[in-house]
Amino acid sequence: MNQPINTPLLSVKELSLRFGGLYALNKINFQMHANETLGMIGPNGSGKSSFVNVLTGHFTPLCGEMVFADQSMLGKSSNQLVEMGLCRTYQAVRIFGNLSVQKNIDIARLLLVENAISSDQYSQYLDWLKLTPILTKLAKDITLFEQRKLELMMRLVLKPKLLMLDEPVGGLATSEVNEMIQLLKELKAYCSIFVIEHTMRVIKELADRVVVLIAGEKIADGPPTEILTNQRVINEYLGSAHA
Repeated sequence: MNQPINTPLLSVKELSLRFGGLYALNKINFQMHANETLGMIGPNGSGKSSFVNVLTGHFTPLCGEMVFADQSMLGKSSNQLVEMGLCRTYQAVRIFGNLSVQKNIDIARLLLVENAISSDQYSQYLDWLKLTPILTKLAKDITLFEQRKLELMMRLVLKPKLLMLDEPVGGLATSEVNEMIQLLKELKAYCSIFVIEHTMRVIKELADRVVVLIAGEKIADGPPTEILTNQRVINEYLGSAHA
């Protein structure tokens, strides 16, 4: 990923976001290195999605520094960040339902102005995600799991250095969650991953490190085994079932 060994792929310093008088994020400090899979957890309203929205150009921070791949992210549009290699998905799948699976992928490919994905890599992704048999179907007519895989394909054609996933197993059946976890484990070979999830199994099996947000503040940062036994995290988020 062309990053010096000790240089973070993503670095955030004193990042704050406020809506009126309410801080959605309060002086967040955060680093992530290339080839790392990082999880973020916390209760609803803790600031997780706001954090991703700031990083991906949807919200403008009140203050703070953000650097990705040695470039400042401040003032960059979402499209500019995509060209830098930062992509995301959303809690609710965002696809063009009345277009075919193939057309959805074609539209995504138009966003990358330079250095388009190779035909060999394109075919490899299609086969890996098992999308080839459904390319002619309308996106609204495929299953939710297939839609989530389509959304992954639409990001992978953009050659991300970092892919931010917002609740990637939301709404999936148990067997589909199992398959998605396996896909995300394999996804590590292609890019760094940042994942927000309430399903702790996803965090346990995927994350190298976990950051915990509570009420817009970072309260813990460490390996999953440490975070999931942290008494404050248990008390304020996980509950006694995880103790």
